Amino acid sequence: MDLRIKVFLRKNPYDTSRVSPHFVAAARENLRFHARRCPEYAKLLASFDFDPDSLKTEDDLPRIPPLPTLFLKRHKLLSVPEEKIVLRAASSGTSGARSALAFDAASYRLGAGALVRLFGYLGLISAVPANYVVLSYPPGEGMELGAAKTALGATRFAPALSRIYALRRDGGGYAPDIEGVAAALSRFAKEPFPVRFTGFPAYLYALCGMMEACGMALKLPRGSLALLGGGFKGMDADAQALRPLAERALGLPRERIFEFFSAAEHPLAYYKCKNGHFHIPAYSRVYIRGADGISVLPDGEAGLLSFVSPLVTSMPLLSLMTDDVAVRSAGGCGCGIESPYFALLGRAGGSGVVTCAANAAQTLAGGEGGDKRV
Repeated sequence: MDLRIKVFLRKNPYDTSRVSPHFVAAARENLRFHARRCPEYAKLLASFDFDPDSLKTEDDLPRIPPLPTLFLKRHKLLSVPEEKIVLRAASSGTSGARSALAFDAASYRLGAGALVRLFGYLGLISAVPANYVVLSYPPGEGMELGAAKTALGATRFAPALSRIYALRRDGGGYAPDIEGVAAALSRFAKEPFPVRFTGFPAYLYALCGMMEACGMALKLPRGSLALLGGGFKGMDADAQALRPLAERALGLPRERIFEFFSAAEHPLAYYKCKNGHFHIPAYSRVYIRGADGISVLPDGEAGLLSFVSPLVTSMPLLSLMTDDVAVRSAGGCGCGIESPYFALLGRAGGSGVVTCAANAAQTLAGGEGGDKRV
């Protein structure tokens, strides 16, 4: 039996306490699966003397050796045959390298179902048709960026009357089409249907900034909103300034801008509440790790953001460590969501994460791991 079903099919995405025993069982099942099917991953577990059967309680979850996302940008690990893959995606590759991700049908369905339940819980699913502004790349052959797929997928939560894209093809690459989007918005503002923005907040910031500089202000139809994720990608912009800017340029109320965190290597959505915290759903666990890439820091201390989730069977993505710096809190946010949460502080300098990733590579290659850090 696939024990993940009892974790991912909960109506309330934040009902962590009732899911806990099922989560541990599903994580143990997932760990055993990858240890049997992916020799490289089994080798990594052995280098830590980690036995999947030792995973018995919530307290054991952070002991699962985490794979750095930087390691996945240089190595491909599969636990299923290629013919089982139904979806491929790539990370955005801000640092130049990209992770090549592959997902099987069961993992894709569970992940999509989790997103539907989260959006339903937040009231973001509607039967009212909408005009979409996709703040990302247009679809096309070879476009496998996870962020682009996510932005396009978010257009399924209300029937799409039209889709326009913030980027357009320009020869062999892409160029921003801010002027074209602004012109389309002028048309949409005269229609009775809401407008939905999906994709990178940096592009919405640039769009609103251009409109304001040109003295252009619109009042979008009632029900319009923005579903944003992916950060500002190094853009020199103040994230706190986005909401008032969008309100001035588009008439988009601040509370109608919804932000999410996710990663191509960890395709689950974390909602940013009105108090600026990313709440942790029942189908994931979040830990903050120290500079060694293994130790778990107490709540309130800044370190590397790390996830544990049994979502994926196609690749050993059960325990991951990112290069994002964050702090975690057990709860008490005050926004109405009672689950633990984390707050992002920035990106790691790189050297520590590179060391962890290099150590994992050395372990898989059969070298001397030494300090057993991944």
